[in-house]
Amino acid sequence: MKEGNEKEWVKRLMNDMKKLENAHQAKVPQQHELMNVLTEFKNQRKKAWKRELTIFILTALTILATYFVVSLKMPAVFLWVQILSIITIPIIYIAEKKRRKGLNEVSDDGF
Repeated sequence: MKEGNEKEWVKRLMNDMKKLENAHQAKVPQQHELMNVLTEFKNQRKKAWKRELTIFILTALTILATYFVVSLKMPAVFLWVQILSIITIPIIYIAEKKRRKGLNEVSDDGF
C-alpha cells in the first residue's frame, strides 16, 4: 500500500512540475529584436560619448583660458568669466536633470 501511495505522489509531483514548467516558459526573442535592441544601445552610448567628450573639451578650454587670463593679469576678464560661470552652471544642472528625468535614469541628487 505504501508503494502505491508513493508512486501516486511522485506521479502528481511530476504532473505539477510539468504544469509549472509550461506556465513559466520564457519567450525567446527573435534575432531582429535583439539586433534592434543592440543598435539602440550602441546609438545611446555613441550620443553619450559625444556629449561627454564635448563637456570635457569645453572644461579643458575653460581651464586653459582661465590660466591664460590669470597669467596675463587681466582681472576684469577673469571676473567676467567667473560671473558667467556662476550663471550658467545652475542652468546646465537643471537642463541635465530634466534630460535624465525624461530618460527615466537613476540620478544622484546628493540627498
